[in-house]
Amino acid sequence: MTGALCYVDTHVHLDDTRYDPDREALLDRAREAGVRTLVSIGTALEDSVWAADFAARTPGVYAAVGVHPERAGEFKAEQMGAFAELARAPKVVAVGEVGLDYHREGASLAEQEPTFRAMIALARAARKPLVIHCREASEDTLRILREDWEPSLGGVFHCFAGDAAAAKGALDLNFDIAVGGVLTFKNAQALRDVVREVPLGRLVLETDGPWLAPQAWRGKRNEPAYVPAVAAQLAQVKGLPLEAVAEATTRNARRLFGLNAETLED
Repeated sequence: MTGALCYVDTHVHLDDTRYDPDREALLDRAREAGVRTLVSIGTALEDSVWAADFAARTPGVYAAVGVHPERAGEFKAEQMGAFAELARAPKVVAVGEVGLDYHREGASLAEQEPTFRAMIALARAARKPLVIHCREASEDTLRILREDWEPSLGGVFHCFAGDAAAAKGALDLNFDIAVGGVLTFKNAQALRDVVREVPLGRLVLETDGPWLAPQAWRGKRNEPAYVPAVAAQLAQVKGLPLEAVAEATTRNARRLFGLNAETLED
């Protein structure tokens, strides 16, 4: 591992087929970059099973299980038993990614809300934090969370893209804010302005790999080894040393997900 800094990638889709040719090498590159802990994210039952299984047999990798809003139409009530079993697994640290997404043409609250509320109920029953996907849907997402969520369980707004009011709403509900490659984009000054005002103790890092690679790799496959580039941008936004950002975001991620000391190096 180069240097002594330690990072956590709180959101990566390790099951994606774009990682099939070199998944083990990807973990090696992450380790060398100082990214010692990963959380692999589910978007439906099949890849949630994959994430939980991969985490169970891979040191330093944890999992979240849930149904992405764009896949809400695939969710069946009879799957809840399987999700409940997955959520109880020792290395499943959250329910997610779940939420609302109005970006796609034809997407609607009516289509996505029942699945979102079911996933909130799953997290409450499992006593696990939520990983929230919110795209162009801040008002409804926050309203539903105010109605159904138990803030003491915590959670994170993944790939945060909202305004200052949305950030305040998330923080008030005890959700942390996750930033990734978008923070480095040339056209993301509005996001940088919002993130500047979020307390460092409430920020975590992610890739959302294989999507949204930082500016230096934009248009290419994203991967956990690129997390330090996000940390460097966050340090610039905050006017802080990189070491302070690495330490704080790692501490925040461990607190958020209840991570133990196991890392990719173990």
